[in-house]
Amino acid sequence: MISIRVYDDRRERKQHGTPEFPAAVYRYAMKDCVMVTISWHWHEEIQLSLVTGGTVCFFADGHRYEVHRGDGFFINSSRLHMAREAGDGDGAYLCLDFHPRLLAGYEGSIFETRYVRPFLESGALSHLKLESRDPAHRQILDLIREIGVIFDVKAFGYELAVQSKIQELWLDLITLQHHRQEPGRAASQGHTTVQEIIRFLRNHYQEPVSLADVGRAVGFSESECCRQFRQMTGDTIQNYLRSYRLTRSIELLEDTKLSVSEIAYESGFSGASYFIECFKKEL
Repeated sequence: MISIRVYDDRRERKQHGTPEFPAAVYRYAMKDCVMVTISWHWHEEIQLSLVTGGTVCFFADGHRYEVHRGDGFFINSSRLHMAREAGDGDGAYLCLDFHPRLLAGYEGSIFETRYVRPFLESGALSHLKLESRDPAHRQILDLIREIGVIFDVKAFGYELAVQSKIQELWLDLITLQHHRQEPGRAASQGHTTVQEIIRFLRNHYQEPVSLADVGRAVGFSESECCRQFRQMTGDTIQNYLRSYRLTRSIELLEDTKLSVSEIAYESGFSGASYFIECFKKEL
């Protein structure tokens, strides 16, 4: 089963590519993922996905997008996101991850200062659903597909070919967003607060956790925590905590010989019956 390994703040542990060539291509079938979900996480790499089968739901900044076969999704560096099977059972996608270093060249270059850093830091280009019916989007989707083929073949000089395609792809993306109004500081603050909430829940999921506990941990009222969390993730804090506990329980079911009651306790559930109830509803 596929599961994203993360640090306490939900940053993904996995390095994409190598330090010398920080780019990688993956192919995910949602049926092979724990709870048919790529759970909430973030990474420094920029990510572009091309749905190759069925429909996949992508979540970012409080929005849910159903992305059908042939369409795609873009997530900028350091943005919280997740993906989930849409329900048809055939959801699959090709995923391209690459570090901004491939675009910037070297620190202080005109590429970094004019065409990379402003679009990473401003929030104006947080995420984007890519639709094949749109000619500009289709050009980006074609580039993702071509990069996937180049990675498969790995002919001589493929790294140079991939970098060239990535730079072309990035230019297309930032051209699309060049005149888009930036959402401002509030969106950035909300992103940071949600990361803090997720870190707290991850560290204390085995304990009884109330909204008051969450509020005290991040320095906001219960209602403000709930508002920011729903705005950025499209979900409630309680639902997220329950899903995370279930994910941890599945890992224990696969890797230990603990009883169901012991797994329920270790995963933060109040009892075996409630754990089983939640498990059945989710699956």
